[in-house]
Amino acid sequence: MKYFFAILLVLTASVILYTNAPQFGGLPSRASLERIRNSPNYKNGQFHNIGHDVRCDTLNAAKVIGLFKAFCNIVKNQNCFVPSIKTDLLALRKDENVLVWLGHSSYFIQIGGIRVLVDPVLSDVSSPIPFFPKALPGSNVYKPQDIPEVDYLIITHDHWDHLDYQAVKKLKFKTVICPLGVGGHFERWNFKSIIEMDWYETIKLDCGFVLHCLPSKHFSGRCFLRNRTLWASFLLETPSQFKIFIGGDGGYDSRFAKFGRIYGRINLAILENGQYNENWQSIHMRPEETLKAAEELNAEALLPVHTAKFTLAPHKWNEPLQRISKLSNNKDIRVLTPMIGQIVNLKSKNQTFEKWWDETL
Repeated sequence: MKYFFAILLVLTASVILYTNAPQFGGLPSRASLERIRNSPNYKNGQFHNIGHDVRCDTLNAAKVIGLFKAFCNIVKNQNCFVPSIKTDLLALRKDENVLVWLGHSSYFIQIGGIRVLVDPVLSDVSSPIPFFPKALPGSNVYKPQDIPEVDYLIITHDHWDHLDYQAVKKLKFKTVICPLGVGGHFERWNFKSIIEMDWYETIKLDCGFVLHCLPSKHFSGRCFLRNRTLWASFLLETPSQFKIFIGGDGGYDSRFAKFGRIYGRINLAILENGQYNENWQSIHMRPEETLKAAEELNAEALLPVHTAKFTLAPHKWNEPLQRISKLSNNKDIRVLTPMIGQIVNLKSKNQTFEKWWDETL
């Protein structure tokens, strides 16, 4: 029995030491904590979704089975090859209005003279486990040194597949913008220029840009504690009224129709379309919901993301793209499906893309 307790003690100490490593982030500053406590979205020590809340900490038999299926699918698909190209982002002219998807939910935006980088995950894994789950072969072509200095780094929430410690420590950016509480991670990582936002706050950026922080239906946390930091979506408006909706992660609900009524026509909606499962419907959207959300946003074009890099759910890596491509037939909305690394011309009304995901079938 004493050997059992000795082993248990060593394991407990190891976990405590590991979870105190820098990559797990830090606690909010005193000023940030005051804002958190005064937020209408924070009560009883946690942030909460609007309306019906998400209870991601509750496990039942169905969720355990779903997690096991996801695990088996991750193992099964670790060697699936994802086609990609590598555009030289460092060679882009500053006056080009383009977007380049970097895989999963990471993308580089250059428009109106500013550069924005969203949720950059450029490491080979997307979890605190150093070797699992790994990026699919071919999908991880971009490294921090391939990204030019950006004006704004936008983080939608602090999950490992959206906030990559190893990447942000090497990237060059002037200011990070994130939801309430997430700035504590960047403070521990010795970053100084941090803007934290609560839902429905608006700030003015350089060159006449405006950024709105908006609700999402999700959750947060980099370790054992959940929902101590906020999760969000964003709407970026250029001086010429070109609007880009940055969706982050979140299940479908009535917020999209509300945003559509408040903000009018949106030129491009970037929404999650992958890593879904019937047991996780409240926190991730299926392709049918992604398309419906884009329509309710009054979006001219939809860029589906959150796929084709990490296998985190029990579906094939290319299934989300297959489904949303088929669903979008005879719809007014343009669905943009670039390959990882392929340039999207933000001002083009007729740019099309091949069904590159079917090449591996």
